[in-house]
Amino acid sequence: MHPPLKARRVVYAALPIAVATALALGGCTASPATAEANSVAWLYNVFLAAAGVVFVVVAALIGWSVIRYRGQAGDASLPPQTHGNLILEVVWWALPTLLVIGLFVISAQVLNATDKRSPSGAVRVRVEGFQWQWRFTYLDSGVQLVGLPDRPPQLVLPVGEQISFELVSADVIHSFYIPHFLLKRDTIPGLANRVDLTIDRAGTYGGQCAEFCGLLHARMVFSIRAVAPSDFQRWLSEQRALPPSPSP
Repeated sequence: MHPPLKARRVVYAALPIAVATALALGGCTASPATAEANSVAWLYNVFLAAAGVVFVVVAALIGWSVIRYRGQAGDASLPPQTHGNLILEVVWWALPTLLVIGLFVISAQVLNATDKRSPSGAVRVRVEGFQWQWRFTYLDSGVQLVGLPDRPPQLVLPVGEQISFELVSADVIHSFYIPHFLLKRDTIPGLANRVDLTIDRAGTYGGQCAEFCGLLHARMVFSIRAVAPSDFQRWLSEQRALPPSPSP
């Protein structure tokens, strides 16, 4: 027996709502600008699609059940009762299990890829968070940039080359956060953290401390300008000729 017209209308109405919700949530992710961020964004979209499918199925079944088996005025009888269905029970156990296993496997693959260490020859940058700004040191050239709350620094990096960040803190816990890199790593006193990445799109990307660290936390911002490798080398040469950055 086909479900009533009203039940079908509920199911059809749920589909565009689910699609619109998925698109709205998908727009919350900044467009990725690194090779690693592309993998993370892909994984995010897979989870979003899986959640959307689960939502549509569950909402449709609930809506259909409410309409199909709704009670009538003065009718106290129950619909036909089912006391066990082995095939149905196996299906609703197997499908969520396979979904969780699949999401776990691809999550582990993306995690291993994003945690992979760059080989020798990467551009090495020491990132030191302090109250309330950042100190960037290019370890292979000695160039150092120090920011102030009223003068945030701009880190210049090459496109297409592997970059290795060494993250440390001079005082409290800070968080090195770059939305377009889909990257957020803590800088912890007494512990050196590390993250490697490859920028694949030129441009200027904002960053900030994402861990409340005191009075001027909101002023602890910086930016990254990704340029061609030749422009990066030219910029390094210019920086070597300048006097050292003043200490905060």
